[in-house]
Amino acid sequence: MSLLDPKTAETLRAALAAGSAQLLDVLNGLFLALPGVRTVTWLAAAPAEKITRRIGTSDPTNFPIGGSDPIDDAAWSRRIYGDKQSIVGNTPAEMAPYIPETDELVKMGYGSTLCAPIVIAGQARGTVNLLGDANIFTPALLAELNTLLPIAALIFTFEGIEAR
Repeated sequence: MSLLDPKTAETLRAALAAGSAQLLDVLNGLFLALPGVRTVTWLAAAPAEKITRRIGTSDPTNFPIGGSDPIDDAAWSRRIYGDKQSIVGNTPAEMAPYIPETDELVKMGYGSTLCAPIVIAGQARGTVNLLGDANIFTPALLAELNTLLPIAALIFTFEGIEAR
């Protein structure tokens, strides 16, 4: 039995060998294939600078690479970098305690978000963040998403990815 189909495994192998930009493209495709997910962004922690940088996106117009946010005592940072737990907001009301930009996201047509920390050797190295319509993060979708997170961790193995 194979956990990955041979075509997906080969695509991942080739992208991993080609570099971080190619791997992000493949990973974005895998996450965008999840029902209801419309946008994927990637943040990498730069602990020495106490910031997190956007290193990848499926929507560079609205979520450009290079944006940064502080790693501070805000609810989002505490949940991701302190607790090392995902944030699941299936409605704007559930998003708002963690995502200060909830009103702007709603204006863009989003109703839910998921921010999943990628933890390697006990450290949250960054996050994969998904946006979509309200109530898409069902138990079944979360289970499927959890099968992708170990693969997503590959992006954080590239040296210097946090400075991209």
